[in-house]
Amino acid sequence: MEAQSHPARSAREQFDRQAAHYDGQWNAWTEESLRWLLEQSEAGPEDVVLDVATGTGFTALAFAPYVRSVVGLDVSPGMLAQAARQAQERGLTNVTFQEGAAESLPFADAAFDLVTCRIAPHHFLSISRFCEEVARVLKPGGRFVLADTSVPDDDPEADAWQNRVEARRDLSHVRNYTPREWRAFVEGAGLSITTMTAADGDIPITLNDWCRKAGCTPEQTAGVRHQFETAPASAVRAFRIDPLPDGDVAFVWQRVALKACKP
Repeated sequence: MEAQSHPARSAREQFDRQAAHYDGQWNAWTEESLRWLLEQSEAGPEDVVLDVATGTGFTALAFAPYVRSVVGLDVSPGMLAQAARQAQERGLTNVTFQEGAAESLPFADAAFDLVTCRIAPHHFLSISRFCEEVARVLKPGGRFVLADTSVPDDDPEADAWQNRVEARRDLSHVRNYTPREWRAFVEGAGLSITTMTAADGDIPITLNDWCRKAGCTPEQTAGVRHQFETAPASAVRAFRIDPLPDGDVAFVWQRVALKACKP
């Protein structure tokens, strides 16, 4: 079921706040999902690409060398400013960045050959609306590739715990969805899923760095730590929660990745 409540802090406010904390370590945590998108996208030199919720442009800049042009869209001016600087530093002239929301894409119908979105939809207020917008801006035959953190099917206790933890750490978090929910959203928008995977991440995340990346206050970090310390057995199993000798905590988030096409 799609989340209905609005986050306490808007995504724009949260990501402007944490833009300075995005760095190479966080990118390493999520790099495997980027590799999957690149491999599955069939990106080619004539493609016009939209990267939704581009953040600091990590995905948009990775696709740029392989395609005609990329537009990176995000609600956060702070993130977009960092993305533009990185594009300039790398000498990439086929990438532009624009402010806008995933649920109301500011582009014409059938404007893109490929839409990408990576580790962001759990912040969106309406996944169904986002998927409908993706279908609208794709050309017939266009592709949509997505990867995001997820929660397991058929494990409501672990699902509820993980989403509570995320919301405590990041007030713009709305919901991580199950693979089954993602299939319903994408197919409900009229897109045809050709590939879909759901798996644990291979790179452990550590709690201290994870909270630092979000710009957490000490109080937030303490609350998140308490939730890990009191996690139910289902969550410990699902997310491989492992207290470390130095007092930190290692864990993995599950991910869903999919490719869909517009008929």
